[in-house]
Amino acid sequence: MSWPYHFISLSEDDKLHRRELLGLRGCYAQWSIVVVIVAIRIFRFATKSTTRWNGLVSGKARQYIVCGLWLLWLLSLSIWNSGDDYLHLTKALGRVGLSQLPLQVLMSPAYVSQPAASSVLSLLTGIPQPMLTPYHRLFGRAVVSLLLAHAALYMLFFVQSSHPEFGILLYKRVQDLDVQCGLVAMFLAALLVLFVRPASQKGLQAWLVQGTFQERRKMFYFGHVSLVVVLCVAVYFHVKQAQQYILQTLAASALNWLCSWALR
Repeated sequence: MSWPYHFISLSEDDKLHRRELLGLRGCYAQWSIVVVIVAIRIFRFATKSTTRWNGLVSGKARQYIVCGLWLLWLLSLSIWNSGDDYLHLTKALGRVGLSQLPLQVLMSPAYVSQPAASSVLSLLTGIPQPMLTPYHRLFGRAVVSLLLAHAALYMLFFVQSSHPEFGILLYKRVQDLDVQCGLVAMFLAALLVLFVRPASQKGLQAWLVQGTFQERRKMFYFGHVSLVVVLCVAVYFHVKQAQQYILQTLAASALNWLCSWALR
């Protein structure tokens, strides 16, 4: 089976329609989060059994299954109505991935000294924060996968497109600020996936981060948050369409911190 996507020329009306579809994808991806939260609350109300619910959401296999299904849903949204337009798919992967950043913040523990303190999503779903944090890590990998796919497809497009002065478009675009910000963001996203656990006892993290469990946790927390902040700054200046998601992420971070502070 051949690759179904191609570089195609679009009229201004077609480009406008593509922008509208890209905006819809971001909305659908975010509203689907609300649907899932409501479904969880309905299920909890119907079962009235905290033990049964906690059993459903705990366990590494279940965590991977849930996150895998969510990734498939996000991929489906990215592919939806993209036709054979290569750039449509490429932009959609980035838009859908960025739309999940506020969710990532809302499900993250806000206090390094109290990792069990409830996040906003923990309160909304009734899932204890220690059970929710593994989902935060796995969902983060799913988001990074979409963003890396977005970056990889764009780089392939630049390599395969010619430029009258630079030979190939890549040599021109890497000198532009928007692409430079995008590359920085992807590098930081890869680092976030690489350094995913605060208490790893082996591998690169054990070599870089020394000390007691609490010291490693604190170093991981501040390092993780710092990477996220710089990534968000890079994404904000990468493309105008991403700015709304970064502002939403900032608001979500403030809300999550206030929620954890009030309930600590």
